[in-house]
Amino acid sequence: MFKTHRIPALAAGMLSLVLPLAALASDPPSISENQSACAGKYSAKLKLVFDHSGSAASAHAEASLVRNPFAHGSVPYPNYFVAQSVVMSRNSANPNWVSDVQDTEITGAYSTTPVTSGTTVFKAPGCELVAAATVNVQCPNGTWEYKNLERRWPGCGQ
Repeated sequence: MFKTHRIPALAAGMLSLVLPLAALASDPPSISENQSACAGKYSAKLKLVFDHSGSAASAHAEASLVRNPFAHGSVPYPNYFVAQSVVMSRNSANPNWVSDVQDTEITGAYSTTPVTSGTTVFKAPGCELVAAATVNVQCPNGTWEYKNLERRWPGCGQ
């Protein structure tokens, strides 16, 4: 009788050790937003994608400015805008941030393609990924609007 209960007890003990470790791993903080700009004339498309599998983790950022599909009537092109994407990574062995920064400046037009940046890293102690997408637009009336989306992923899914 003693031997039959020994294996289930051992399995339950192992599970009690593993489950708390699994609970510490955080889900990827991926997000995508269309933020209204210039009284609804434009839409800042901001997208952050985090992922992990096996021993690697990745981050990808995209930013663009488009005509708001729900805007009514004639919508002039924006006077000027800057779209920027940033992805940064670090870990305990390499505590300085390593970054990929991409940007574009456009006058009198919309984005033809999003500006993108990304990285893939090995999961290591102290792994951290940061992604940001930003659009800074000058509206037809001369005012400026700043749209930003940023997420951090400490642990990289470990």
